Amino acid sequence: MADVLEELTADALTRAQVEDRVEDWAQRIAGLYGRIESWLPPGWSSRRTRRVRMIEEPMREVDLPPRELPVLDLLADEAPAATIEPRGLWIVGANGRLDLRRGADHHLILDRAANFEEPDWVLVPLSDRRRALPLDRSALSSVLR
Repeated sequence: MADVLEELTADALTRAQVEDRVEDWAQRIAGLYGRIESWLPPGWSSRRTRRVRMIEEPMREVDLPPRELPVLDLLADEAPAATIEPRGLWIVGANGRLDLRRGADHHLILDRAANFEEPDWVLVPLSDRRRALPLDRSALSSVLR
């Protein structure tokens, strides 16, 4: 499978290719949110009531309409405490990016897998992008403390 750079520098992406990538992105986000929800510590809960609008350049090029993607709000004792928001699919060096914010802390969640492969999620502090950690229960807990 091509990576994002190869995909974006190819002669032309078809509408079907872009639709497939957008659908795959939505499914990977849903799977990631499910895993994160299963890792939440006691007293934490989540909701997916807010949405962001996805309309990236490859979508515009093939006249694909915008896609609504869920934002995952994390609550500690029913109070908003953190947010995970999709930021972009076509990211050079990654197969999609989400932002995790908790107060002043800002982390990136990146998928390092090739297109259409099993996701390889990592958690990266925005302030030190060299410190990527596999996204797992422990890494999430360290951010939510």
